Amino acid sequence: MKLPTLVTAGIYDSRIAAKSLAISQNRRTTKFELELPIEGGGTSYIDSNTTPIHPNMIISVKPGQLRHTKFPFKCYYVHMTLPEGPLRDTLLQTENYIPTERRETYERLFARLIKHVSFPSPTEEILVQSLLLELIYTVIKDSSAGSLGRTARRDSAAEEGIRYIREHLTEDLSLETVARAVSLSPVYFHNVFKAATGKTLHSYIEEQRIKKAIHLLQTTDASLTGIAYECGFSSQSYFSFVFKRRMGQTPRSYLRESYGKYEQ
Repeated sequence: MKLPTLVTAGIYDSRIAAKSLAISQNRRTTKFELELPIEGGGTSYIDSNTTPIHPNMIISVKPGQLRHTKFPFKCYYVHMTLPEGPLRDTLLQTENYIPTERRETYERLFARLIKHVSFPSPTEEILVQSLLLELIYTVIKDSSAGSLGRTARRDSAAEEGIRYIREHLTEDLSLETVARAVSLSPVYFHNVFKAATGKTLHSYIEEQRIKKAIHLLQTTDASLTGIAYECGFSSQSYFSFVFKRRMGQTPRSYLRESYGKYEQ
């Protein structure tokens, strides 16, 4: 494994370091910068990500990112480099803002690394490496836990939307209607649903309506108009249009071909 190199560590306080400024200069980072806020109050900006700063979080900034901070801001910080390899790749994939319940663990790690920078000892190199690796491991673990939690919430909202769609297939199923049913904004629900299913809401609803229509074609003698309305289409002509676009043939042609397969 290729190991990290500690560049610096310390405590930053904007009230002392930048007392006349309300916001820091926007800059592009060249190292990995890990920070544990000591208090809340400011706002962090990293590329297009923005979040209010609070003590129970880790700020994880990667090389090449643009960042600035709205003050006040006080934090423990560690700057380090990592050579190319799996460890670097994994740290690059962590979230910029990571909620944590391990504040005491982070405080211990930051404090010991700060102490080494303040009072360096050549004999402690192995200890520094172990502290950096533990810090990286804890950040990666907390980031993964947060991602899993977001995925679970996303999947839960999508499942709730799918359940609503199946129970109301004959009704109006606009994005606004389904999003309201699961208590989410239309834009957010659209993103959540597509991330969970790989399909837009419109495409998924259309697919479910066509599946129900095929079932009714094969198991009932209902008219095309009746099937169209039973599946939530506004008219028989629109139903036939969507069916042909999806299945490559008209409903009646599909049914004849389906019955013909019995004798093959």
